[in-house]
Amino acid sequence: MEFSSKAFKEGNCQGQKVVHGEIMPLVLQPPEPNKGDLESLLFALKENKDWFEQMIIKNSAVLLRGYNVEKAEDFNEILEVFGWDDIRYVGPAPRTHVYKRVWTANEGPLSEFIYYHHEMVLNDTNSMRGRGWEDTFGTSDRAEAERRAKALGMELEWQPNGAVKAILGPHYLTKVFDGRKGRKMWFNTVVGMHGKEYSSAMMADGTELPENVVKEMWRNH
Repeated sequence: MEFSSKAFKEGNCQGQKVVHGEIMPLVLQPPEPNKGDLESLLFALKENKDWFEQMIIKNSAVLLRGYNVEKAEDFNEILEVFGWDDIRYVGPAPRTHVYKRVWTANEGPLSEFIYYHHEMVLNDTNSMRGRGWEDTFGTSDRAEAERRAKALGMELEWQPNGAVKAILGPHYLTKVFDGRKGRKMWFNTVVGMHGKEYSSAMMADGTELPENVVKEMWRNH
């Protein structure tokens, strides 16, 4: 599928790569200098919604450049155009809610290494590197926290000190998503969780993952 749209002009950015024969990310700019305001962008997205979503699948990522998007409220309006599910983050990274669908990315200390992972994979919510269970699940009620955890495929084990152990899985290492060209995607937190005191990844039978296997995954991913 070649790039074809009168509503956008294709651009470029530093760090673009060719992945499976496609440029990633696809950079979209205003077609004319006077079309960079927020209203023009929202109109273009609404009129070309299906095409835009096809470009996301085709190129794996789309970067909008040259538009007058100045604040969180503007960014949220762009997200609302597509009507995507509002999937709230559940995990250890400290994040701050800014406005409706807009959150900060990660406010953890710079000393913490962010390992290779898929953003939609859930991991242990009892990590000392991140948030407590009340913040993670958005409730101070244990029964409600358990209900929300179950909906995400997690089991909670309450500890004597009031903390909680979250059990997720077992999971396959990769996942194939519908409509994504049948490509396998890395979909787990094995590398980052292995050998941690407060969060650990294990085999489905509860045994430890061989260290050489984890190192091989580090090398390949």
